[in-house]
Amino acid sequence: MMRRMRRLVVTAALGLAYLLLLIAAVVPLPILFFIAAVGAVALEQVLSRRAPYLLPEALSTGLDIRFRVLSLDVLTAVLAANLLPDRGAAVALAIVAVLLLAAGRDAAGIFARRLQWRRAGGPVSWRNLDVPGLPAPRPTRPVPPLDLPFSLLGLLIPLGYAIGSVTDRYTAAIIAQWVSIAVVVVFLAARFVQYLVLNRPDEAVREAVRAAIEQHAPEVVLHHAGRAGTVEQVLLWVPALRALERPCLVVVREASHLDALTGCGVPVVWSPRSQDVELFMVASVDLALYPSNSTNINNHLLRVPGIYDVLVGHGDSDEPESRSPLARMYDEVWVAGPAGRARYAYPVSGVPDAKVKEIGPIRPPAPPERPAPTKPTVVYAPTWENVVDAVDLSSLARQGHRILEALLARQDVRTIFVPAAPTGARVPAVHVAMLELRARVAAAGAEHATWPAARLQEALSIASFAVVDVAPELAEAVRHDVPFALAAVPGMDDAAMAAEFPTTAAGALLRDLPADVFAALDDALGEDVRAGARLELGRRLDATGDFAARFRSAVDEAIAVQRRRRAFARPSA
Repeated sequence: MMRRMRRLVVTAALGLAYLLLLIAAVVPLPILFFIAAVGAVALEQVLSRRAPYLLPEALSTGLDIRFRVLSLDVLTAVLAANLLPDRGAAVALAIVAVLLLAAGRDAAGIFARRLQWRRAGGPVSWRNLDVPGLPAPRPTRPVPPLDLPFSLLGLLIPLGYAIGSVTDRYTAAIIAQWVSIAVVVVFLAARFVQYLVLNRPDEAVREAVRAAIEQHAPEVVLHHAGRAGTVEQVLLWVPALRALERPCLVVVREASHLDALTGCGVPVVWSPRSQDVELFMVASVDLALYPSNSTNINNHLLRVPGIYDVLVGHGDSDEPESRSPLARMYDEVWVAGPAGRARYAYPVSGVPDAKVKEIGPIRPPAPPERPAPTKPTVVYAPTWENVVDAVDLSSLARQGHRILEALLARQDVRTIFVPAAPTGARVPAVHVAMLELRARVAAAGAEHATWPAARLQEALSIASFAVVDVAPELAEAVRHDVPFALAAVPGMDDAAMAAEFPTTAAGALLRDLPADVFAALDDALGEDVRAGARLELGRRLDATGDFAARFRSAVDEAIAVQRRRRAFARPSA
């Protein structure tokens, strides 16, 4: 709501400035025109640096970006025509000047984006990897600031006409127009020379990155494709990769994940094209791990011969992704424990039991010790909307408001809201719903808080009760022995829920809100009737033994198998 209000205020302020520009150009009133132009340019420059997302939102929804860009230039020409109706040459010069300004502004944007693209790596990018002959890629800004020099240059002609109206001589305006034309011409020439100097053939960049990867000689590759926020799925596995003490490489398919992986201790490359994936799979690669089952993207690496492919996932849950028949494409599927194995134990899955390996749960480091809260803590940790509607099991948009209101209504507990990192990455309405719930928690004050997804383990370590969805958060609640409840999936009764999602049987189902929330919370703080079912579920979720040792052993075995069959699958060059 607050963001929407700010957008309306910005739209109104810019609209007023351009309305004044229109009036001042038609009347004409050159001094008012200059003042309005300064106000508009100053507001846009400040917003583009202090609130970079706000200006594009306001312009795209309220004024339209092309109207905003062209209006100052066009109205400057209108001002010249109304001030000097009998001096056609001066007006023509003004038109040429503003047209060149518009062209120069567009060219400046193109060159800036090209330069930023090149500095970010170009056709591919990388982190934590030294590529000889190429500078280290720079992080990119999602919304670059408006170009300041051209914005100020756009004020020069209005200033000339304002001076002319005071002195009653428009020589200053003519000079301003010639100066604008000269600056634009010199700028475009300089930018073109810069482009020629800095430009590199795309294939040369790709080959240089491949050579650096060959020098690193990775044996294990983690391949990740996912929307914004899903980089947490990679970060979950980074400590395990580092503990292998083998050369590893992370391949991401979206550039948005790069900055979060800077400094993670494992080389990372961004490979936007399927051809890039094939190019970077050097001869040393034996094993590929996939934390998500994005089949249409994972196929780009799955089809590369001579690599042992393993679906490792990013958490234990009854989500459809965790039991999809598409898993048959991989050489093996690694799961946390018996419950993960059981999910594939149906004929249609096509995944033989021998291809499923229990390695234990992959978990982040233990949270730091913090002072105990003064009240029992309850956690609401809804999952995100997933990749398609058919597998959307999130309660956030459907029931999140009522669940959170029920928890906040209890004066004897404090509530921590922990939305999943990718929330709203696919469906903007879900992102809006998440922002509204965050605002509601903030308004409640007291000890209530919203925590990022990275602090879920910490939240569960102090929780007395949790509301989760059918997602890895449910398994984490069980591992922390936290009584849990989850919103029933629409259209499914209790029997259908238990059959489709067996792990939900150890928790309470929420149908009648807020009554069911209150009943489940009272039980969690009191008798805890589902403690036995939760304990039994915990035994089925995780394999016994140390995860690090199991993971290392599974990697060693997979690499050994691949090396034995490599001569048949991928002959050496």
